[in-house]
Amino acid sequence: MTDPAETTVTLRDLRRCFDGRVPAAIATANGEGVPNVTYLSVVHEVDAERVALSNQFMSKTSRNLAENPHASLLLIDPVTFSEYRLTLRYERTDRRGVVFERLRDDVDTVAALTGMRDVFRLRSADIFRVEAIDVIVEQQDAPGLVSRQQAVGLTACAELAARMSRCADLGGIVEVALAGLDDLLGYRHSSMMLLDEQGRRLFTIASHGFPAEGVGSEIDVGEGLAGAAAEACRPVRIGGLSQMRKYSQAVRTAYEREGAIGPGRDIPLPTLPDTESQLAVPALVRGELVGVLVVESPLPAAFNPDDEAVVTMVATLIAQMTQIERATVDAAEHAPPATKPPLPASQECVHVRFFAEDGSVFLDSDYLIRGVAGRVLWSLVQRRAATGLSEFAIKELRLDKSLALPGFRDNLDTRLVLLKRRLEERHAPIQLERCGRGRFRLEVAGELHLESNE
Repeated sequence: MTDPAETTVTLRDLRRCFDGRVPAAIATANGEGVPNVTYLSVVHEVDAERVALSNQFMSKTSRNLAENPHASLLLIDPVTFSEYRLTLRYERTDRRGVVFERLRDDVDTVAALTGMRDVFRLRSADIFRVEAIDVIVEQQDAPGLVSRQQAVGLTACAELAARMSRCADLGGIVEVALAGLDDLLGYRHSSMMLLDEQGRRLFTIASHGFPAEGVGSEIDVGEGLAGAAAEACRPVRIGGLSQMRKYSQAVRTAYEREGAIGPGRDIPLPTLPDTESQLAVPALVRGELVGVLVVESPLPAAFNPDDEAVVTMVATLIAQMTQIERATVDAAEHAPPATKPPLPASQECVHVRFFAEDGSVFLDSDYLIRGVAGRVLWSLVQRRAATGLSEFAIKELRLDKSLALPGFRDNLDTRLVLLKRRLEERHAPIQLERCGRGRFRLEVAGELHLESNE
């Protein structure tokens, strides 16, 4: 603990308070001195003497400032929980411009995380001059509290790039990248999502370091941190999720009580039960979105702009190698189809149920996967049951009209990798094995029994 009276603090020293997303509190008073206190979604440093506050639910605060331009702002460090009081004087309100856009990006991120995009809308950015900064409580950082266990350096980045370049297929590229983020760069928990064929949803193709893999989970573009990064095509990070959840839940409860919105649904993504920090980075090639790379940490304010740069580099490598792999697979599709006889099967029955409405596939009564990957699996088991063949080329699948693939960039290769990983994760009696460029083999541990609602 330090003596607050001996501490001189500048706005630059408080940047973690802005990045940490612990909601700040602003106090104002009207012309008669009647006080009002409310919470803020976002506070930004404008320059060495000014801050910008997000104006969303501050009708009474705005009325007070019109009568009395003085305010007091309480900021809390998300790591040490040090407290700082800023004495402010209102200067102006921005409804466009650089500062407004910066605040709107952060407010949109909060909205995406909480499923309240229709509620969390920035009305304006209120600009205040900081007249004084008082330290209420200040505590020192614990040694190594927000640093990763391994320093990130050019040598580690080069080694990760070399490992990825030796991979033979998309599944290997993503798996090696996520493992390298852990053992080379110190990001223990990560996941990779790819953009679907219509460019409207993201699906998880691989994860690392989580209790559950979550392969096959999906979200809309714009939903959650990964969806926000995909929609804006820029890195997005949050550093105080537990505090943000409390704040957003309070707002959500108030709106649900008024009937303005309905309860949201959980986002079925791989995540830590106690995650505090998340960083989502878009994977781009020639300005085109391929997917989103996400890293997490149980520590508050664990990521900074340097982490954005490192994770962006890895995401770019994944995107570029994904495009190269797709091009290589397309070139290999001119090979003749395989005619290898099926593997011997046991007498155990493998019951596959298919629902055409959304492409859902169940093995016995257990849900497996849906969408394009589900329709792909149903096509393969039908082909296996009808012909006895177990090997196929991706080119053959593209001719199957039942898959409803788009004419441009169908992402079929990534869907097959997703399906392969999902089957492995579930230890299913049906498995997919790559047997050459653009070729897969379907292995079934029993006699197929197919059922469809078509």
